[in-house]
Amino acid sequence: MELKNIFSKKVLTLLSASMLFCGCEDFLTRDHPTAITDDDFWGTVNECNAAFGQCKYWPRGTYHYDAPYFSLVHLEGATDNMYWSGNFKGEIANLGNGSATTTTGGYMNDLWTQYYLRIRRCNRFLEHVDAAYFVDEKERERMIADVRVWRVWYHIQLLMYYGMNDGIPIQDKVLNGDEIYKGRNTIDECLDFINNELDAVIAIQDPEGKVFPFVWDRDRRDRMCKAYALVLKMDVNLQFKRYDVAKAAAKAIIDNPDNNFSLYYSEETDDDPGKHYRDMFRYKGQDNKERIMYISSGCSEAWFRNAPQSLSGQGAASVLRSLVDEYETADGVALKDLPAAEREKLEKNPLEVTRDPRLKATVVVPGDNTSFQNYVYEPFKDGGADQVGKVGASRTGYWVKKFLDEQDRASGSGSLYFPLYRYAEVLLSYVECLVETGDWQNPDVEKYINMIRNRAGMPNMNKAVYNTQEKVRELYRRERRVELAFEGKRYFDIRRWSIGNETMNGPALGAWNPTTNAYVQVENRACTFPKYNAWPIPQAEETANPNIEQPTGW
Repeated sequence: MELKNIFSKKVLTLLSASMLFCGCEDFLTRDHPTAITDDDFWGTVNECNAAFGQCKYWPRGTYHYDAPYFSLVHLEGATDNMYWSGNFKGEIANLGNGSATTTTGGYMNDLWTQYYLRIRRCNRFLEHVDAAYFVDEKERERMIADVRVWRVWYHIQLLMYYGMNDGIPIQDKVLNGDEIYKGRNTIDECLDFINNELDAVIAIQDPEGKVFPFVWDRDRRDRMCKAYALVLKMDVNLQFKRYDVAKAAAKAIIDNPDNNFSLYYSEETDDDPGKHYRDMFRYKGQDNKERIMYISSGCSEAWFRNAPQSLSGQGAASVLRSLVDEYETADGVALKDLPAAEREKLEKNPLEVTRDPRLKATVVVPGDNTSFQNYVYEPFKDGGADQVGKVGASRTGYWVKKFLDEQDRASGSGSLYFPLYRYAEVLLSYVECLVETGDWQNPDVEKYINMIRNRAGMPNMNKAVYNTQEKVRELYRRERRVELAFEGKRYFDIRRWSIGNETMNGPALGAWNPTTNAYVQVENRACTFPKYNAWPIPQAEETANPNIEQPTGW
C-alpha cells in the first residue's frame, strides 16, 4: 500500500509539473511547427512576434464558458453586488455563499494554471529574444518592455486572487528540474518584485515614442505603455495598503504632461443628466478618452447573459438589494440618512423619487419602462414573462443593464469594449490614498469626488455632512461602488476594506415583493474571512509540490 501511494504521488507530481510548467514544447509547436531547437526558433522578428502573441491574455468582461477566459462581471457574483444564477461556472456562486472547497475547481484551478503557463512563456521570450535578428532594434526593445509588463500583470492577478493572505511563488526565470517546486514568496517580496519591474519600464527613456511612451496613439492602444504600468502599480499597491506608493503612481498619471485622459461626456444634447455615464458603456461612447486599458469585444455576450428571457437573454446576473440601496437620491442624500418612513419607501420602490442617474444606467428595477423600447419590467406580475422564479428571469427582481446596447438585442452578442481601467478609477484611487493617509481635507479629495459626481448628474459632496475622515471615507466608498459597479472592482474592495464578514454573510436579498410583503431572498451566505480573502490553489498542485500549501484558512 505504501509503495502504491508513493507511485501515485509520483504520477501526480509528473502530471502537475507537466501541466503547469512544461508547456514550452507545446507552445513552440503551435508557434512554429517546423522548429526543431530553441536556436532555430528564435531566429528573427517573425518568430519573436509569434512567441510574443502567446505571452498575452486578457480576461473577458462579461461571460465565457471555458478557461482561460475568466469574466470580470462574473466575479461580481462573489460580492454583495450580484447573485450568480447562470447554468455554468457555479464556482462563482460557491465563492459568493461560502460553500467553495479546495476541490471546487473551475476558475479557481484555471487561473493558477493558465497564468503560470503564460509567465513561463514570458520568461522564455525574455531569455531568448536577444538572440533573434531585428532590423529595427527599437522593435526588440518595445517587445521586451511589453512582455515584462505582461509578466508583472500575471503575477499581480495571482497575488490578488491567491496570495492576499500568504503571497505566491515568484517566477522571474524559466524553471527546470527541482526548481519548479517553489514555495510562496512573502507578500512584501511579491510587491517589491512587481514594483521593481514596473519602475524599470516606467523609467525607459523614449523621446521618439517608439518603445514605451506614456500612451500609444489610438490605433495602437492595445500595446503596453507607461500609463498602464503606472495604473497597475497604483492598483496593486492600493490593494495591499501601500498608500504612499499607490498615491505617487496615481499622481504620476494625473500630472503627466502627456496625459490626455479625461472623464467622458456624451455629445447628446438632451437634458438627461445620466447620459454621460450611461453612454460610456454603449457603442456611441465606447471610443473615449477615459479608458486607459480595455478589452476589445470584452462585452461580446453581455446581452445574452444579462438580459432576461423576455428580451432574448438568460437573466444569469441578478442584482442584489445591497447595491441598489447604495444609490443616493438625486439631491445627494444617502438612503441611510433619510427619515425611517421615507427610507423604507425607497427601499421597497427604488423609483419612488428620482435617484442618482447611475442607478438607471446600471440596474433595471421593477417598474422601469424607459430602459428599452416597448419594454416594462414587471418581475412580480403573476404569469408575466419576467416573473421572479421563472427560468431565464432575474432571481432577485433586479438585473444588470450596464454594458447593454439595444443594437445587440437581435443577436444577443456584440463587440462592446470592456474597461479594465478608466481615468475615473485613477481619480478615485488617488482620493482613497489621501483619505487613508489622514490627508482627507486635501482640496483634491473634494475636487475629484465632485468631478465624478457632476459627470453623473449628481451635486457636489455636502461638506456639512462629510466633515470628518470617517464620513469622507463613507462617501468615497459609496462613490467608488456605484461608479465602478460590475467592472470587477467590488470583489477586491471588500477585501481591502476588511468588510467581508459584514457584507458576505447573512441573507442575500433582492427586490421587495408586494405579493408576499417581503424582500426576495435568494440564499443565505456564510463566507468566513480572512479565509475568503484568497482562492485555494489547485489540489493537484498542492499534492505535487511539497513546498506549497493552501492559503490560510483552506
